[in-house]
Amino acid sequence: MGRGPTLAIIAMMLLLGINGVGVENRPDLQDESVVMSQFGGGTSLEAQCSKSSFEDVFTYTWADFNVTVADNWRTAQIEALAWINGTMADDFRTFLDDLLDGLIPSGGDGWLSSDEREAVRSVAADCVEYTMTRVGVRDGEHHRGGPAVDWRNATWVEDGVSIAEWNMVPERHESVRSCSTFGSNNCYEVPVAPSESRDCDTEANNLDECRIELMLSGTVDLHNIQSLETLTLAMNTSNISRATYTVNAPYVEGMRLSMFEECEGRDLLNGGSPTPIRGSCIGDGSSVATAGYDEQGGMVLTIMPDRPSSFWPEGEDLFFDLTTIQPPTDESPIWTSTAPANGTTWIYSSAASTLESTRVLVAEWNEIASWFSDEDAVSSLDLICLEEGSNTNLVTDSRAIVVSMGFDSDYSVISCSAEDESGQSTSTRDFHIKKGFSVNTQSNSLDIIDNLRLILNEIDTANPSNGEFLQVSLSIGIEWSGSGPVFYDEAILLNSSDSVTELMFSGDARMATPGPLSVWFKYSGEGVYERSERSEIVLQKIGSPPILSILETKWTGTEWEMNGMFSDPDGEYVTFTMYIDGVNIGTVQSFGNTWSVGPIDFRLFDVGSHTVSVRGCDTSGMCAIAESSLNSTSALTSVGPEEMPEKGDDDGVGFVPFPIYSSSIGILAAAFMYGRGHRGAP
Repeated sequence: MGRGPTLAIIAMMLLLGINGVGVENRPDLQDESVVMSQFGGGTSLEAQCSKSSFEDVFTYTWADFNVTVADNWRTAQIEALAWINGTMADDFRTFLDDLLDGLIPSGGDGWLSSDEREAVRSVAADCVEYTMTRVGVRDGEHHRGGPAVDWRNATWVEDGVSIAEWNMVPERHESVRSCSTFGSNNCYEVPVAPSESRDCDTEANNLDECRIELMLSGTVDLHNIQSLETLTLAMNTSNISRATYTVNAPYVEGMRLSMFEECEGRDLLNGGSPTPIRGSCIGDGSSVATAGYDEQGGMVLTIMPDRPSSFWPEGEDLFFDLTTIQPPTDESPIWTSTAPANGTTWIYSSAASTLESTRVLVAEWNEIASWFSDEDAVSSLDLICLEEGSNTNLVTDSRAIVVSMGFDSDYSVISCSAEDESGQSTSTRDFHIKKGFSVNTQSNSLDIIDNLRLILNEIDTANPSNGEFLQVSLSIGIEWSGSGPVFYDEAILLNSSDSVTELMFSGDARMATPGPLSVWFKYSGEGVYERSERSEIVLQKIGSPPILSILETKWTGTEWEMNGMFSDPDGEYVTFTMYIDGVNIGTVQSFGNTWSVGPIDFRLFDVGSHTVSVRGCDTSGMCAIAESSLNSTSALTSVGPEEMPEKGDDDGVGFVPFPIYSSSIGILAAAFMYGRGHRGAP
């Protein structure tokens, strides 16, 4: 099956949580999206082991990791023990047997032998040394990643790993036997399929087929920690559950855990997730961490992650900020320099003549988190935003701020502040929510072909609180296929002080593919909160049909063929169908931007005039036809009777004479001969 024995050991090693979906040596803690074959791919041991994730293919019952940091903080010793019980043990043995299939004579035979076990263990340590440890540690200012940040990932020390197992091939299995096909003198084997009569009593300390234990011991390099004043420990717990990690640090005067964060939602599949602001993560509490001290005063971290693979591709990272600096004085939280100033205005739009309320997203939490500063995590602050005359908090469960503006209302004032756990609060800031304009399409049509045409009316940029006119810069964008908005280069200046209450906008929409098209607005200006919003208007981009042209038609004896070129203005995939005299007899061969039909032997058809049509249809269902008329009389009359296809003899069993049904038979024959389908792309 072409899979090396090193692959099998990955199951053992990655069972212990040491796999390649880890905190890599890159600033944003994002996993590299690399398409590889099973368990890492590649041909070398390093390639096979370094990109592997055991949790993707296997589940263990429980695992304990004990990490002891050296006194000099340069290395750490890891001792790990994993239990595989019940049907998981069956799956594990089957997994190993399958991996050995084709590598040794007894591989893949439904039995796992002691010799196969030794083959697996022989390369275990080498494989582990290439795997990622899921842990990054860095001294210096506490952080959550970002540009130019080196995590200095913990890596395995060469020749510092040992592996052991218990009961992988149980000697007291009821079906144990001497190796039947291949093995050493003392070789024995057990079936990987479970026994029907077994009693899986995992509470009793007996050797049976229902459980396996795997042990790992190794040393990791912490990569030259220089200062212990501030340390950041990061751990990628994506796809990990049913495990406990205990980190034992040496005694350091004044060492404490200043902050623990559970940061969720990192996109493991596509990457590109923003780096969280320190203290801004809002975890769901599924992963638990506690900090204490041992008898010597050394810090002990106990970590119990719970992020099963069902959450994939959403990942989870845990951050531990360690420091010897004394806790700061408990002060009131404050607004930061990046927070919107008091009196800032949020501009929004609504669809013309709407009778529905408009939902205005003031800000998401990832923005709001940068508005406040406190000695504790800003995620612990209680946010309060009240609309004028209301006691209802506008902060949602996800800590976003949302205002619902009625169709008969175009202005509101909200007052916001933040309060810490001690009851200390920031000052209150007032923000204005202002409808800037209504939007409609030309002729009220929601269908567009090449150009986007919008009408902006009821333009009003006056601030009711002071009567001043805001200079609002408006950029317009379109979004299709869920790929995010693309904004036009030229912005529009909205200023109702010049008595202009209606504007026209026209933009080229040929870049968009056919289908639903969303309109976006981006607002900016002095005193205006810079933001983007999706308009309430959803348009439909109407595609253009493919363009088909005929380059050549020709006869070769009784055979006729035609070829040409095609393109699709919208860049969509094009499929082809061929018709002869209106009857579909197959599809068209295509390559690149060319298409061809034939050669078609017209001896299968009646002599005379025919029309061959090629229809090309794109993904949106827009179609175009190229057709050619021909007359087969000249080509067929030059063929002698002995060259014509045999008509078949009427043997008296009820066949209709050939001249009556020759056209139908010709079409069926052509469909059989030329019906092989091909598709093309522009």
